[in-house]
Amino acid sequence: MFALNQRRVAAAYIFIMLAAGVLLFKLYNISVSDYSKIMPALTGQYTRRIDVTERRGFIFDRNGVIISGFADGYNCVVDPSKIFTETFDGAAERIFGVRENLNVTFEDIRGSLISGRPFVIRIREDINNAYMTSFQAYKRNESANPPALHLLGYVGRDGAGIGGIEEKYNDFLKNTTSAKITAEYNSDALRQSFVNSPVRISDYGYDRETGMVLTIDLNLQKKAEEIADRYLNKGAVIIASAKTGEILAGVSRPVYSLDNIADYITSGNGEFINRAFGSFTPGSVFKTIVAAAALEICEDDNYNYNNCNYYEREYNCEGEINAGGQIFRCHRRWGHGLLGMSEAYAESCNTYFMDLALEIGYEKIYETAKNFGIGENNLLDGLNIKSGNIPDVKSPPPAFIANTAIGQGELLITPLEAVRIFCAIANDGVMPELSLIKALVFGDEISDVRNTNSRKVISDNTVKYLLEMTQACVEYGTGISASPEYGIAGGKTSSAESGQFTEIAKETEAETETQRVQIVHSWFSGYYPANSDSPVYAISVIAEGGVTENIRSSVIFKEICDYLALNMR
Repeated sequence: MFALNQRRVAAAYIFIMLAAGVLLFKLYNISVSDYSKIMPALTGQYTRRIDVTERRGFIFDRNGVIISGFADGYNCVVDPSKIFTETFDGAAERIFGVRENLNVTFEDIRGSLISGRPFVIRIREDINNAYMTSFQAYKRNESANPPALHLLGYVGRDGAGIGGIEEKYNDFLKNTTSAKITAEYNSDALRQSFVNSPVRISDYGYDRETGMVLTIDLNLQKKAEEIADRYLNKGAVIIASAKTGEILAGVSRPVYSLDNIADYITSGNGEFINRAFGSFTPGSVFKTIVAAAALEICEDDNYNYNNCNYYEREYNCEGEINAGGQIFRCHRRWGHGLLGMSEAYAESCNTYFMDLALEIGYEKIYETAKNFGIGENNLLDGLNIKSGNIPDVKSPPPAFIANTAIGQGELLITPLEAVRIFCAIANDGVMPELSLIKALVFGDEISDVRNTNSRKVISDNTVKYLLEMTQACVEYGTGISASPEYGIAGGKTSSAESGQFTEIAKETEAETETQRVQIVHSWFSGYYPANSDSPVYAISVIAEGGVTENIRSSVIFKEICDYLALNMR
């Protein structure tokens, strides 16, 4: 028992000695430490930080005008400890009079001031005094219906981009090029700031306009939307530089509103669909490809045709054609009579181009369509867009070829593909890659990221003939309603059967009857101005179901050309 007690005493002694050693070590550290680092904790002084304002990277148009990210009032840091020349009630009255959020009451503001804690409040005016420091604040969209909504997308409540550029480049806009301002102040344990301690502002790139520059021209975009809203229920408009392929405007209708997004989820009208990136039956616009295929044959040494000139080829349209036992009719039931390629194109004669397609063969048409990029993946700066479709069929039957010649059947193209065809025609046969993003802006550095690739797709002779044909279409053919007030335009009309049907009401003397009719799209794709040293624009318009609703895409094209003539020289 005695031995056990001795061991216990020894253990206790060792423990006491170890504890004393640890205490001495800590006292030594304190003796050699920087008192300035530990005194705040001893005296109750703390450094506090509050977020004042932040924003995503801006989205600019090609001229540097901000499209997404609009000035919207001011975020104001209020420091109650610096109120010397007026009462809390007086300061609260001043702040209350300029507050942005009407749900914030006078008592809310007064209570915040009495608490002694610095706080941030949104106000309508740029006020800076002893206790208020203001900074410009931004919101993402100026209205519930901002321009280019389908192209840009929007920002959700969680701060993430949804749709279009905002979603595809969310990380770049939200993180890489975002900016913020914070404020720091010295406070006591109750978070009240000290009277003699200033609020210190930290600016993390907030004054630099960082973000991305699009190829879009904001004024042209707004005008194209205004024109589309007067004519289009469903459809799209694309305007591009024929030389560079830069998209200057892109419109899709119908469009949703940011005020009540949930209402469109089950609407059935497809407001979220960007029809400018959709694919549709092209109809007679595809006759441009058939004509180019025939004209290019004469430029191919492998064919070695003597006196080859399909441009002078004549055909007698009698209103119908037999293709492998199947009868196809021209839109002019009694026929066009004898005509050449230019007249047939201008008058959009179906039987002429069916007969021409049967003569040159489907393989050549397919090859030419692929050369123009139809059915090829076009990422357009990483955005998710559809491509058209030209069926890869070996030795198709005559009826299949005839149907393809007038842009029907399984054939599909997008407004982007259509506008690129006319870029090539108006640009000496050189087809540029389309682009939507012009540059990325990091602080003072601007990085040009445009896709400048292009390639020659048709010969100079083919370009010459296609220019004559497209201008004839507008001058005296089916596209005469597309003729602008100023200068000359070229292009092609189209009425494309969709294979879908709808019911329309028809008034009779006795009653209103319902008829089932096929939905027919109205296209007009072309370029403007022709024969000019000015920049040339390629334009493609589709009115989905437009023919059924008596909407002419050519009129939309004309109004866009007239605007370009007066404002884009």
